[in-house]
Amino acid sequence: MKRTPAHAYLGFGSNLEERRENITNGLAMLRESGQVKIIKISSLYETEPMGYTRQGLFLNAVALVETDLSPQDLLSLCKSVEVQLGRKPTVRWGPRILDIDILMYFMESGDTLPSDSENVIQVELDTQALTLPHPRMWERGFVIIPLAEVSPNLLMADGRRIKSLIQDFRMWTGLRLFETGPWWQEVGVNCKGWQIMRFAEVESTNTIAVNLASFGAPEGTCIIAETQSAGRGRRGRLWHSPSGGLWLSILLRPKIQSPDVGWLSLIAGVAVSSAIRDTFQLPAVVKWPNDVLVSGKKVCGILPETRFIGDEMDFAVVGIGVNVAIDTSLLPRKVQETSATLVSPDHPFASEAREALTVSLLDNFSLLYRQFLSEGFSGILQEVKEYCDTLGREVIVSHLGMPVHGIAVDIDSDAGLIIRTESGEDIHVMSGEVSIRVPGAGYACE
Repeated sequence: MKRTPAHAYLGFGSNLEERRENITNGLAMLRESGQVKIIKISSLYETEPMGYTRQGLFLNAVALVETDLSPQDLLSLCKSVEVQLGRKPTVRWGPRILDIDILMYFMESGDTLPSDSENVIQVELDTQALTLPHPRMWERGFVIIPLAEVSPNLLMADGRRIKSLIQDFRMWTGLRLFETGPWWQEVGVNCKGWQIMRFAEVESTNTIAVNLASFGAPEGTCIIAETQSAGRGRRGRLWHSPSGGLWLSILLRPKIQSPDVGWLSLIAGVAVSSAIRDTFQLPAVVKWPNDVLVSGKKVCGILPETRFIGDEMDFAVVGIGVNVAIDTSLLPRKVQETSATLVSPDHPFASEAREALTVSLLDNFSLLYRQFLSEGFSGILQEVKEYCDTLGREVIVSHLGMPVHGIAVDIDSDAGLIIRTESGEDIHVMSGEVSIRVPGAGYACE
């Protein structure tokens, strides 16, 4: 009788030499053994060392694998891979070329995954060589965060799902996103995911992204800054970017035509809104075409910039600014009246909250963007409409120098807003200043 394959979660860590390559090579060697199938791999996270702290930063990831090996034989294979890649004995929790830990191991019936079925048995062991589940995994954000990314519905011993832990910002202490997206795939080890470049202060993250794009930087390059001295908003406005916010620009190279560019702003708006809901449990919505609001206050602005060569798009840069934990008193008085911050600037885990939002935002954006590229606007239209708070509202939009007054009734195939006037005429608007009527309070604009 053929043995049903087991599923295991493996933790990877490296802080010597080429850390990323060490992990990708370890994954490849496990796969090439013919005894392990890689099912899913998390993003790469850069983390501070624990225990022995006089060493470099680690890269960490978690993989879900399928195997016919017993836990003991899987451990032997993992240790063999470590040695082949050059790992040598060191102090406890010391630096290493590669560390591969078995975190959890499940025996299952059929082809179900641990988070998909109740018909699984989690193997528990306590031997000198191996303890399952890993005895310290629940204490370590660099394990929990990537594990929750791989299997958000994985059940813990107390009956909660693991995704509930990532809402505790303390779990994010000492952890930063390094690379996300398809950075490793079964087809090879040289894939490039969405790579993060961080700066303390810049004039504008969009400016850096545009410059990098002009010199051939790949799609998925993400620029993040602590502050911007000359951030840009729509229509040449200054975007105020004090510390505590998420100031982010994403470089894209989609094969789309000029009429489709408006969708990039709406995709970003939905991604930000969804990430805010997941991370902070706040009712974020999209205000067409490029804002995100919480309880009527602006918490995010979006600025797409594009370059075409003839009819072909060379690149697009999507700038996203989110007031995560800013001091709103630092904003101009007029901006203060319409803006809000997600958490107080003196929140004890404000920086961790910003990192949690970054991970969720990029994950949501990546999924929506790839769906848009494969299915066009029809694939994401319903989700955009569900998040767009402008639809069904009475609005005034400045359009070609003339205000258009009516009900926002739909979003067109080119991401334009359709406004039905009092006379019943439908007017198609691609851009403009949008003011939404608030019952009893007139119109609220950007």
